[in-house]
Amino acid sequence: MNDNITEELTEELTERMNLTEALLFASPEPLDHKKISRFLGKLTKTQVGEVIQALNERYIEGGHSFRIREIADGFQICLLPNMTMAVEKFLKRQRERRLTQAGLETLSVIAYKQPVTKGEIEHIRGVAVDGPLNTLLERKLVTIVGRAEKVGHPLLYGTTKKFLEYFGLKNLKELPRIDEFAEAYKIKKKSSQQELTLSEDEGGEEKEPKSRLKFVMKSPEEDVKSEEPETEGIEAPMERDDEAE
Repeated sequence: MNDNITEELTEELTERMNLTEALLFASPEPLDHKKISRFLGKLTKTQVGEVIQALNERYIEGGHSFRIREIADGFQICLLPNMTMAVEKFLKRQRERRLTQAGLETLSVIAYKQPVTKGEIEHIRGVAVDGPLNTLLERKLVTIVGRAEKVGHPLLYGTTKKFLEYFGLKNLKELPRIDEFAEAYKIKKKSSQQELTLSEDEGGEEKEPKSRLKFVMKSPEEDVKSEEPETEGIEAPMERDDEAE
């Protein structure tokens, strides 16, 4: 009989431990004993402490790299001090891998037109590139390669070895050709054209459109043939984020 009771208590404790571990793992902030208790069947503060202690003993026995610590009157899963530097280094590399759309577009112009001046980049993109260009310089994806032989002798920019590493390229000759991008754009344009229209009423006459949208992707080569406002639809402009990370 005593063995059965002990087994039931052990199973109950294991269930509480697993649930507490899941809650702490999912929570971005420390959880106090009251919040944990609500999910464990209204346990006392002492009982919650026993569950936390049992979890930490499990982590020690298993040689895990984290423990549950009491922080700001709550509990939170934390890395061991000897693991923090490795994780910070990993997270820093992950952040460095992300570029904004503006950064990618600026980097693309430099990669294909190098050596190129800031003015030439802005002429191609149609917007200022101070922010994205500074970010690319800080991340050592581009560098100053000289000065142009023109009025003012503006700085020339080009890509670096880190740029090749970032995109997994052996050399610049492995960059995709411009015509490959153009072909991919045509395919995307054809597949993404769609028109939303209102249905006709029972009398066969079309209702006055309250909202009639046409989403059309245009290539840069297509000229606007008429300056009169369209009544058939409204093109959805392609927004771009020119802010640096």
